[in-house]
Amino acid sequence: MDLSIFAILTQDGIASGAVYVLLALALVLVFSITRVIFIPIGEFVAFGALTMAALQAGTPPQS
Repeated sequence: MDLSIFAILTQDGIASGAVYVLLALALVLVFSITRVIFIPIGEFVAFGALTMAALQAGTPPQS
């Protein structure tokens, strides 16, 4: 494996891990404050990911 491939895979893994960490922190913060498990939090993450993908592609998000 080349060093550049290793660097790309490492960066991709860190980015994916950061998304999971943010999702877990949001779930823990909402649960610790309200004592209710907020199930639709995954929809907000999916909406944010799709919006970011649309913005990076150069097309405005459509409703």
